[in-house]
Amino acid sequence: MENKQLEQIYRETFPKVARLVKQLGGDLSAAKDIFHDALIIYLEKCRDNTSYIHTSPQSYIIGIARILWTRKFNDELKYAALDDDAELISDFYQDKVNAKPLLQQLRYAGERCLQLLQAFYYKQWPAQKIAETLNYGSPHSVSVQKYKCLEKVREQIKQTEAYEEYIA
Repeated sequence: MENKQLEQIYRETFPKVARLVKQLGGDLSAAKDIFHDALIIYLEKCRDNTSYIHTSPQSYIIGIARILWTRKFNDELKYAALDDDAELISDFYQDKVNAKPLLQQLRYAGERCLQLLQAFYYKQWPAQKIAETLNYGSPHSVSVQKYKCLEKVREQIKQTEAYEEYIA
């Protein structure tokens, strides 16, 4: 790949990756790291000629950046403590004074929903163990109740000012 092509990809794609990382709670430094990693993956795929890339370089790099950020965030979240005073996503809304932390939104759904979602997402228990531990009738009822809990939380979040600003 020529230097001019690489420079053009950089100029067109980096601002979009930076915007994506910012929307997902990162800063400029994280955006640079994620972008450079995604760009290296893209260049290695181009060099190896082992797989055909079916999208534009920009779309491919943005997609890889999203995956890399998600993996990084999930790895960091595994080690985050989840207690009563935790404000899990307050960092995502530093510029929004009135944003409520995620834990408060989860509490709106009720203590039982909070326990279920913690067991499923934080502790990563299988549905069978959740059913036994939290006294649900079956793993299927756990899945149904998890869906209902998530819908309650989604509806509550949709009513917040931060959500309205985000979709505007």
